[in-house]
Amino acid sequence: MADTFELEIATPERLLIRATVKEAEIPAANGYIGVLPEHSPLLAELGTGEMWYVMPNGTRKYLAVDGGWVEVAPDRVRVLATHAEKADEI
Repeated sequence: MADTFELEIATPERLLIRATVKEAEIPAANGYIGVLPEHSPLLAELGTGEMWYVMPNGTRKYLAVDGGWVEVAPDRVRVLATHAEKADEI
């Protein structure tokens, strides 16, 4: 069983994140999605809210996201957001 997955977060303007992570929590239109490695595939509309992910060293990183789509596969997650900002850039 894998203990990490690839996370990509992008907006139309730029790629914000491409990293290997241990877990993530993403605001979908109908509630938050918790993602761990080998998650079942899904496609969901992205909501508005706080998103976070955990790096392999245990560091938790935060972003604000708004609108778009999230694609989850067993080995990767792609967040295609209309708007997104890293917490340290707000």
